[in-house]
Amino acid sequence: MLQFGLLGTLQVVHDGVHVTPSAPKVRQVLALLTLRANTTVPLHQLVEELWEERPPCSAATTLQTYIYQLRKLPGLGETQSPGGADSPQALVTTPGGYRLSMPQGCLDAQEFTELSARGREVMERGAVAEAADLLHRALAVWRGPALSDLAPGPIVGIDALRLEEQRYEVMEERIDADLLLGRHHRLISELTGLAADNPTREGLHAKLMLSLYRAGRRPDALEVFQRIRRVLARELGLEPCAELQRLHQQVLAGDRGLDLPAERTTVIGSRTEGPPGETLVVLPPDVPLRGRTAEISRITRLLGEPGGTDGTRCVAVAGPPGAGTTALAVAVAHGLGDVFPDGRLYVSFGDPAAPRPVEDVLGELLEAIGCRRSELPTTRPGRARSLQAWLAARRVLLVVDDVGAADQVTDLVPANSGSGLLVAGYRRLYGGQLGKPVDVPPLHPDQSGELVLQALGRDRLLDDAPSLRTMIDLCGGLPGPVTEAAGLLGLRPHWSARQLVDWMSRYRPTPVAPQRPTPFHHVVRRCQGLTRSLHDALAKLAGAGESVLTVENAARALGRDPDDTEELLEELVEFLLLEVDLVSDDSSGRFFQYRLPYLLRAALRTAAPHAAV
Repeated sequence: MLQFGLLGTLQVVHDGVHVTPSAPKVRQVLALLTLRANTTVPLHQLVEELWEERPPCSAATTLQTYIYQLRKLPGLGETQSPGGADSPQALVTTPGGYRLSMPQGCLDAQEFTELSARGREVMERGAVAEAADLLHRALAVWRGPALSDLAPGPIVGIDALRLEEQRYEVMEERIDADLLLGRHHRLISELTGLAADNPTREGLHAKLMLSLYRAGRRPDALEVFQRIRRVLARELGLEPCAELQRLHQQVLAGDRGLDLPAERTTVIGSRTEGPPGETLVVLPPDVPLRGRTAEISRITRLLGEPGGTDGTRCVAVAGPPGAGTTALAVAVAHGLGDVFPDGRLYVSFGDPAAPRPVEDVLGELLEAIGCRRSELPTTRPGRARSLQAWLAARRVLLVVDDVGAADQVTDLVPANSGSGLLVAGYRRLYGGQLGKPVDVPPLHPDQSGELVLQALGRDRLLDDAPSLRTMIDLCGGLPGPVTEAAGLLGLRPHWSARQLVDWMSRYRPTPVAPQRPTPFHHVVRRCQGLTRSLHDALAKLAGAGESVLTVENAARALGRDPDDTEELLEELVEFLLLEVDLVSDDSSGRFFQYRLPYLLRAALRTAAPHAAV
């Protein structure tokens, strides 16, 4: 059976093989017939699409030639079934035109429309989380702008614009659902990009303003309004619409009506008690994970059973860059509602290069439980006491992300045995209060391969399994880099897996900021949290060309004393940036060697010296 794609490049796939015609005019005819699938396309529309108002004298004959070429595609020949009906997939001649007969499930635009309709239907019933999931799935069908590799005529061009407008409508509906679910923090980066790409689209700017306001970034929300106001005045001579101006006034006034609706996030705090049995849940969305069953089970068991001398439940999770520690911690938290029935709260220290102060993190948690910002204690100890007082009689799980040092979370360790702390860090943390550390390992190669095939479709890479395995090896089997590598193949459908491997093998960082994440950005972000001396030493080691390091050759590369070098290497191991191999273990002691993962060597081998910390 043929599969047709309009939501991106024009695609025709037969049994996993791309059979899309290459001739421009033939592609135009195919696009119009596919857009009008199962209906007759009159001859005059085909002629107008191909030649607009100046068709040649041979237009009819030429069009027949294009139809003949399309019928040579597998499954498009005009045939009849034994009962006299058209075959399931056929390009059929009809009185006055042609019809492309297409059964259900063969066209990506049809799948998009059906998922969108289902999402709107359940949204009307009030099932916001289900609606958000369906709308996310609808948008995931898109591979890029509609018919992006086609030079359309007047008819196909209008239909492509119509599809793009439908895409934006569904995107805005999905963003509305995410806002209702309290996902404003995760929407900010997406909406910032969308607003930049659509500088006069007022609805997107309104959603960005609301997300920033709910994230506690009121000055940034006001700046968004001023920016679109300037653009509208300069480009169109207009003032912002009444809705946007009203939102601007609400942000200025700190209107509580802009807060997340109470029925979506029930606040249970010392100042605003909710009805009995309601639970405060402030978590990012739960993302399905692959290959993490053992880690989820272990962390769940550690948090479910009080441990340590004081009975508190604390687990510190860490992993290499791109291992998915955040997603793992969030997945565990979503599954612990029975253990922590009074609430599960998420907070992040943010960018490793400029982590948020502890008092700001404490303030965010206190606001989440119902405290007014104007009434918060001004000092870190005061805020810590307020949080502990609220936790004292409750069973609550705190999920704290992007932690780089134990002293960041000492004030967050619950003092009572009923609550818990789950730390997702970018280095191994030491401290009796933090319980047993849990490392997040790379995925098994088969699980990494499933991630790629899930992202791209199982037909894309099965014919090049060796290159797929090489790509996974270069990514270290880490789900973040593996997913970004698959995303790069999705953005560049003309690339094979072999071409991606070649690109990764010769990768060099550039001073130009990438417009999309790459398999290397996880390492770059992690290294931004290092001190200047650690970062520069790591860059030297990466530039030395050695993948395997001993203390001696590392000391030579750095020009340092071996004892100092060993301490530096071990600190990098704590950040999970170096891997360790046991070379020997005998009566004279244990001997190690260190390995630089490929992603780190590639990302830093020509990187500029660290400029912060």
